[in-house]
Amino acid sequence: YKFPPEEKETKLLSVEVNVGRTGAITPTAVFDSITLAGTSVSRAVLHNQQFISEKDVRIGDTILVRKAGEIIPEVIKSVSHEECSVPYELPKECPVCGSKAERDDGESVLRCPNLDCPAQLLKSIIHFASKGAMNIDGLGPANVKALLDSGTIFSVADLYTITYEQLIIIDRFADKSVKNLLKAIENSKANPLDRLVFALGIRNIGQRSATLLCERLPSMDLIMNADISVISEIDGFGDIMAESVVKAFPEP
Repeated sequence: YKFPPEEKETKLLSVEVNVGRTGAITPTAVFDSITLAGTSVSRAVLHNQQFISEKDVRIGDTILVRKAGEIIPEVIKSVSHEECSVPYELPKECPVCGSKAERDDGESVLRCPNLDCPAQLLKSIIHFASKGAMNIDGLGPANVKALLDSGTIFSVADLYTITYEQLIIIDRFADKSVKNLLKAIENSKANPLDRLVFALGIRNIGQRSATLLCERLPSMDLIMNADISVISEIDGFGDIMAESVVKAFPEP
């Protein structure tokens, strides 16, 4: 038997909108801090516009919050609205680069279509360097941001051409950290193909599907030249995943 999850009321202060590495525009509720399941909670993901509209969540509302599975904070419902409050609508443009947001058929997620959006670029490079992907030690979020802000890199490809002289003049880097980073980048070249495919951040392609794809098509040329019918025949793949792969590689 399990006790029902603890629920508490709090005030919704604002909605923060973030852009992920695939361009997904995700709203997050920011509310007065409450204690749930032994920890302090002040934020919860609102998922998408449909979720917000169904629960009629408005800024200033008294909302009911719980931890799903005693782990993930979630907004259950709006308990009451403030006088003169208005329904919340997600922005029609990307909050980072200003590109017009789009929604794919059959999806509830709003996305920024601009692949050069600074938010997408930052998170895609962080993902590329992460442990499960290319595992480039020393290239965490703060260092990636420093490289982008300084104009040292503009894409993941630039990681493989940066030099000691470019890095040593950036505030966050000293002699040892520069040498360690350059060594980690060099070591990443020996990674197997499936790590690279996963690192590229193709939508709908995780670690397991990247491995399956590379077992069936064991070179980048074979993957880039394969059509949907070939890829969709791979065990665990469907038309949507196959289409994601085929669409990804013609991108300049």
